Amino acid sequence: MSAVPEVAYYALLEIFVFLAVAELLHSFARKVGVPTLVSDLLLGVLLSSFALGGVLNSLIGVPIFVVNDYILLFADFSVILLLFAAGLGGGFAGLRRAGPPAVLAAVAGDLVPFALALVVFSRFYSVNVALLLAVACAATSSAVVASLLQSERLTDTPVGQFHMNVAALDDVVALVLLSVVLTIVGGQFDVIAVTGSIVELAVAWVVLLLASVLIIPRLLRVPQLRDAQRMPFLFLFVLVAVVVALGFSAVIGAFIAGLAVAESLAASRTRQITEILLILFGSLFFVVVGAQFDVHELLVPGLIVFALLLALIAAAGKVVAVYPFARLRWTPAQARAISVGMIPRGEIGLIIGAIGYADGILTQTTLGVVLVMSIVTTLAGSLLFRRADRAIRPAAPLPPTRPPEVVPSGPSAPG
Repeated sequence: MSAVPEVAYYALLEIFVFLAVAELLHSFARKVGVPTLVSDLLLGVLLSSFALGGVLNSLIGVPIFVVNDYILLFADFSVILLLFAAGLGGGFAGLRRAGPPAVLAAVAGDLVPFALALVVFSRFYSVNVALLLAVACAATSSAVVASLLQSERLTDTPVGQFHMNVAALDDVVALVLLSVVLTIVGGQFDVIAVTGSIVELAVAWVVLLLASVLIIPRLLRVPQLRDAQRMPFLFLFVLVAVVVALGFSAVIGAFIAGLAVAESLAASRTRQITEILLILFGSLFFVVVGAQFDVHELLVPGLIVFALLLALIAAAGKVVAVYPFARLRWTPAQARAISVGMIPRGEIGLIIGAIGYADGILTQTTLGVVLVMSIVTTLAGSLLFRRADRAIRPAAPLPPTRPPEVVPSGPSAPG
């Protein structure tokens, strides 16, 4: 046991504190009508090493509340579970039913805010910085969407499945955009290089999706594999490893694995196990996102202005782009709920910000712009969706009517 680094024990303690306090706040958040992921984000900001967590670290003399590689590893596991559960909720049949409107909504929902942000921020920053800010504000957080639908019990509704499929396809489009942007900022901009990146990623995603949906359900028909409760999770981990090796985000592999397992005989049991895991770890990603934000960056001149401007472009561009294509399938109220539910940004934008910062393209301030934009859009989008989600909920059954009482006829009893 002595070989285990001391920081690993502190990380486990921090995780347990995060999850325990988050669960306590969930009860209060539900009573006041606030989405639980909003309370998770704010809890992370409060307990970060830049706020109350830093004060507690100084008082106890131990660096408990810090974001390190161990914490990030568990947060990534939380995201993988969220996207796996999202895939399980609709399955490939749901993705197929979503059809061209979902694809068009995802493509337009990324390209419109990307183009708007690039035009606006290229007036204030270099082209490379503007490109990274634009692609960071383009991608909807499928983890936030999955958590919203899960917490509001809308995952199994037709509109909720369409919403989740648009968010998953949105991530694919965002990753293709990111590949193109990295090709450009790397100084390799030419039509052949950009076109090759787009085609390569799109083909790899489609092939992996179709192969998974065709192979995994057939394997789970084998009695020995179907009865093994851990087998669907083995497929999950294998697919995540494959997509990461191909250059995709791990969340894409998790979603594809969920789609494939949902078509198998093991789907029902796997959903039950996944729901238990989400109760334990589902909040961690959002708490950690909040814990990475340095509240002192709010004092940097212009950061809040640029972050709010980027958030406004991200929100307005997404709603304007998604609504017309969602309207092709759903009522105006349902299309509005879907479009505002696509506002939250999260893991993809934060990954993009981290890449830009590691490559020296983004500064601490421009990274702060991405972080604040992600938090603002997540809070605003979650609250707006919470107000609009009545349109997605299935109509409650009418209470059974009592048959009228039959008064017996005949002579009355003698008094």
